[in-house]
Amino acid sequence: MPEALSLGLAAALGALQGVTEFLPISSSGHLSLAQRWLGVDASVAGHRFNIVVHAGTLLSVLWVYRDDLLQLLRSLAPGGSIERRRMIGALVLGTLPLALALVPAVENTVLAIEAEPTWIGVGLLLTAGLLAFTHYARPRSDDPEATPTVLQALVIGLFQLGAIVPGISRSGATIAAALALGLPRLPAARFSFLLSIPAILGASLKEIIAISQTPAGAAVQDPLPYVVGFFASLVVGLASLRLLVHLLVRVGLLPFVPYLILVGSAALLLG
Repeated sequence: MPEALSLGLAAALGALQGVTEFLPISSSGHLSLAQRWLGVDASVAGHRFNIVVHAGTLLSVLWVYRDDLLQLLRSLAPGGSIERRRMIGALVLGTLPLALALVPAVENTVLAIEAEPTWIGVGLLLTAGLLAFTHYARPRSDDPEATPTVLQALVIGLFQLGAIVPGISRSGATIAAALALGLPRLPAARFSFLLSIPAILGASLKEIIAISQTPAGAAVQDPLPYVVGFFASLVVGLASLRLLVHLLVRVGLLPFVPYLILVGSAALLLG
């Protein structure tokens, strides 16, 4: 049986997830690089651990956007807000492309890339390019409650699908797409993070089903490090989510570009 994941390392990886899930620098890419460079056994802190700490950041989104979510639920009642119902429709459309991630060949490719720092470096550099492009994007309106159109929602959803590749930031890709399509910064961030809810929830449920189907007698890892990683990602995720929204409104995404170029280049060179 592989050596157990220490609580300290689990907390550090969970905190890393909390920071990188919302800052547009790719949480899956950073987790994979950290685990590879620290020599962490993939069977104790690989794809499954990544899903667990992603679930921690899911709760961060649910908490920060709890008022928006309540308003969306209320809109489903008779006489509810048409604009909120449009947002629900946009979220459904934006989530549809993720169905392709369930194709076995796609999932196997993502798992293979998680183990290849060179490809993760390529993804980080692609993310840097996307963020740099947002510096030139101009909103088509100044409505702080703007809702994506059908076409905008589908395009943003396609960018989210591309972000299943480790190294390509989900938040960076979806916010960049929203800004390029003319959405103002705050609505772009809101839609990106609301769109993350079904994505992370679906991945978490898929992993729970896989765990429940583990054959009897198979090696089972100590759940405590997973719990520690989960709560570390939750607490740090709350702080980083608020930080990104603040930075996005005030200065945009350009400040993250040099960091992504640095880490992406290091991944390419060190492999």
